Amino acid sequence: MLLTTIILPVLLAPFAYFFERQAKYLSLFAGIFVTFVGLYLWTNYPGHGFAFEEFYPIFPQWDFNLHLGVDALSIALITLTGIIAILVTLSSWNINWQGAYFFLILIFLGAMVGVFASLNYLWFFIFWEFTLVPMFFHIGIWGAENRIYAAVKFFLYTHLASIFLFLAILIIFIKTGHFDFLAIKQANIPLDLQKVIWALAFIGYIVKMPVVPFHTWLPDAHVQAPSPISVILAGLLLKMGAYGLLRWNIELFPEASKHFIYLMLAIGLLTVFHAAFKALYEDHVKRMVAYSSINHMGLVLVALATLTSVGISAAIYEMVAHALIISLMFMVAGYIHHITGTWYISEIGGGFLRKFPFIGTLYVLGALGALGFPGTAGFIGEVTAIYAAFDKFGWLALSLPFSAVLTAGFFFWAIRRMLHGEESKKVSQLHIHPLPTVEKLPLVVYVALFIFLGVAPSLLFNFINGYTQTLGKILGG
Repeated sequence: MLLTTIILPVLLAPFAYFFERQAKYLSLFAGIFVTFVGLYLWTNYPGHGFAFEEFYPIFPQWDFNLHLGVDALSIALITLTGIIAILVTLSSWNINWQGAYFFLILIFLGAMVGVFASLNYLWFFIFWEFTLVPMFFHIGIWGAENRIYAAVKFFLYTHLASIFLFLAILIIFIKTGHFDFLAIKQANIPLDLQKVIWALAFIGYIVKMPVVPFHTWLPDAHVQAPSPISVILAGLLLKMGAYGLLRWNIELFPEASKHFIYLMLAIGLLTVFHAAFKALYEDHVKRMVAYSSINHMGLVLVALATLTSVGISAAIYEMVAHALIISLMFMVAGYIHHITGTWYISEIGGGFLRKFPFIGTLYVLGALGALGFPGTAGFIGEVTAIYAAFDKFGWLALSLPFSAVLTAGFFFWAIRRMLHGEESKKVSQLHIHPLPTVEKLPLVVYVALFIFLGVAPSLLFNFINGYTQTLGKILGG
């Protein structure tokens, strides 16, 4: 089943390319298929350990075998991947050059499932790198005026960082003769060498998340990328970094991880506040959302730094919540630009909500989710992460609630300048062009999902608790 879920989107990709009229339907089918597989795994998961394992020998003498398996962490992210794929397809329903566009979407979808399902480190790395290719072309072909610069910068940053990750994988193989997760976990790697491996891989993961000071590729990529591709970037690609850090660093090397908790905390806090202040002074509506995304990934890193079951649960929950909320914000930012012809809040002026109530209301709802308003998934993720940080680090985490104030500040400042007040001259001259239903639907679904998770957080917490509690015991937290 897992191999089929990886291969099916890839096999459909050439058909999407050559049969352009059917491309979006093939992409929609693949997204639905991955979602149903994720839900099947969710409902049939035994509650502990890796399940639904598949093993395909390729070069056994080099331990280059496709070993697939999932646990609660993997299943949650595979299900999220399928849902995002469906919504991105619907949001891209009228995109240009659909054959090539959805060809790349399908390739990306297969590689993403491979990242979350692979239990062989080398295959994980192959899938990890393969996601760069479709994203590079999506930005470079369908992006804005500086798309080539943004695409190259994105590729260079993430690919060069992956060299450090590859070095870590090679050191593991040289020492143990294995790429397999379970075999590596049982191997007796000296603690000092574990630290070296951990540090090398950490570079690869935090650039992908991304965190300060390796974050500068992300705002440029978001600004130039079409909005549905920004959804993939923020909703899925960044999660690969956090997933890799949790699965292949923290879970694989728990003792080594304990030596880096204050490094993770420092980088996480720096990211949270640097991104919040950058967003506070940002006039570009999409770049502001990009910095908000970085801010939330900094919070994920702080939660992971606790190395406790509560902190890890908070990090996973925040990853899912962030994917849904920030995806809505990027789509709404794109529609605001499409309607007004500008990205700049100061050029739009006031009164946007009165003239465009649907888009304006969605922006407010997304902002409330992003700043952690009660009743949204953003609130649960932030409160749980802050609680875990207080419990672990005490006074070192006292500044975290202030970051929530900054987040509220830059979103409310944008709402005040752009949505409320009297209609500016620019807004008064704009013509109303109703969105097609097929493009409205994803926006409503994002809101419904992050409110549903905010009202019923136990749906996700109960599913991942077995995984996080087991890992927490291993880590001593």
